[in-house]
Amino acid sequence: MKKLIFGMILLLSASAFGQNRFELNDASQYFDIKINVAKCEDTSCSGKASFSFYKKGGTVPYQVINKADTYVDLGDNGKPEANQTMLYDKQSAVNVGDFNFDGMEDVAICNGLNGSYGMPSYDVYLSSRATKKFVYSPAFKPLGVQLGMFEVDKDKKTLTVFGKSGCCWHITERYDVVANKPRKIFEEVEDATIADTTKVKVTTKTLVAGKWKTTTKMVKREE
Repeated sequence: MKKLIFGMILLLSASAFGQNRFELNDASQYFDIKINVAKCEDTSCSGKASFSFYKKGGTVPYQVINKADTYVDLGDNGKPEANQTMLYDKQSAVNVGDFNFDGMEDVAICNGLNGSYGMPSYDVYLSSRATKKFVYSPAFKPLGVQLGMFEVDKDKKTLTVFGKSGCCWHITERYDVVANKPRKIFEEVEDATIADTTKVKVTTKTLVAGKWKTTTKMVKREE
């Protein structure tokens, strides 16, 4: 009897968890994604979730990534979209791209609203040729807790993140990737908290031949 009751509880829990299911068939040309998330409201879903990956058109997942929390923006049509990275605006639960520039698609999965100013935060999983699966990369964690998803420049092979403190202090950081680990190569801080209220102090740091080169200038504040 106990086994029967326990089985019924598991079945009911699985049923409740499975009510909010979504398919992402345009995130990648190589695979489809199905999201199963615990709870949904009018415009978003959150809580415990699973992200299942299928070969294009397949019916059996080759990998399932479970998250204790996530945030899914349902958008205007009531369905999630992939690869939306509009700063201060739409941020997708799943972003697909070549984040380490090895020619293979990687994924960033939202793990909740743990980014700067309550923005979505992300765990990055890199494609592994050896396992033919996505492998979590702790080295990318600092890039996943900024003002939303980082930007990817495929041509320059760089990743860019943005941060701020209040209305008047902003930072832009740019990284390349060495041995599957992001390396900061550029930083620019715009500081409008200085005493001169007509100017903004702009400090730029660039990594040149392994050493940081720093320049500072004052620019007129925009009205």
